Amino acid sequence: MGKEVKDFEESHAAVQVICEDLPISNFELHWESQFLDISLKDWLKYLCYQNDKAISWHDTLTIDLRTSHPLGESNLSPPSVFGIVYKWCQKLKQPVGVSYRTVELYERFTRSYCSQTFYPKTAVNKSEFVTAKKISFQEIHTELRHQSLLHLVSCLQIASKLENGYKVVTVKDAVDLLQQSKRPSDRSTIVNSEVLVLVTLNHEVDLPPINDFLDTFICQLIRVLKKKPALAKIKQLLLKVDEIHQVSMDFIRAIYFDQQVIIGRIVAGLRLDESAKGLISEKGVYDFHRVQSDKVLLAAGAITAAVFIIQPNAVSDVLRELHRRTGAYPSEVAVVSSLLVDLEPIV
Repeated sequence: MGKEVKDFEESHAAVQVICEDLPISNFELHWESQFLDISLKDWLKYLCYQNDKAISWHDTLTIDLRTSHPLGESNLSPPSVFGIVYKWCQKLKQPVGVSYRTVELYERFTRSYCSQTFYPKTAVNKSEFVTAKKISFQEIHTELRHQSLLHLVSCLQIASKLENGYKVVTVKDAVDLLQQSKRPSDRSTIVNSEVLVLVTLNHEVDLPPINDFLDTFICQLIRVLKKKPALAKIKQLLLKVDEIHQVSMDFIRAIYFDQQVIIGRIVAGLRLDESAKGLISEKGVYDFHRVQSDKVLLAAGAITAAVFIIQPNAVSDVLRELHRRTGAYPSEVAVVSSLLVDLEPIV
């Protein structure tokens, strides 16, 4: 018995030595300071709550919006939205989170605007009800496309205030961006557009962007894996945190650059995956906007894909811990990560 206790103590000491010997990654140095006011565990719960809320919001949209969309289940936003925002943020030296916040705000705005505008209007005509549409979906769609850059720059302004308060995108910046895009607009129009976005979203704009999910999940993985037995593969994984974070972000960027195609493929993969079929009755039928709203799934898939590329023998450990900490189903995450790994190299 005494020998067993001694062996355990030596093993435990070895784990501590290995963890202490591991260099602190740049990722850890940056994020350790982010959880002074709120614990990582509480923040993780908050993210999962917001994710469930976003998916539920999707499920409560009016049925007319889904059935009348002329493009089926595709994205309401123009395909080039993220590319435009990405260049704007580079030009204005905005942090990466602003680009993701902007696109997410814009997508929610377009869908909310359509849902609020496109509803059945009932009129009484003595003996019968005559139901007519307020305006056709196609007209709304055309209106949004025509004003897309104006509304997009408004979302950029809002996102910059939430993410980067000391260097916000001003009205003057917005005027310049639209001028350069050959869509000149005056200050009052830009201010009115920002108000329209805020009112349409009922001022619910401070939702965590996808990069917050990814960063938090990696933080959680680091803390959990450092408490694991001193396996060689775990030590190797912890030594590659910065690389895993970078590749994971590359995958997220790829998804946002071409949501139409990549999320469409993820949806198709989830519908075909035999191991995931049993979850459909619990989570609802997979569709484009449900998957697009599921940042837990997309972030977990990006991390798993990065681990597969960098250290394949640790994928099962990562899948297991992501499921325990975030609730992401391994079968679903595997579908997403497999598709991402098969993408063309990210430039």
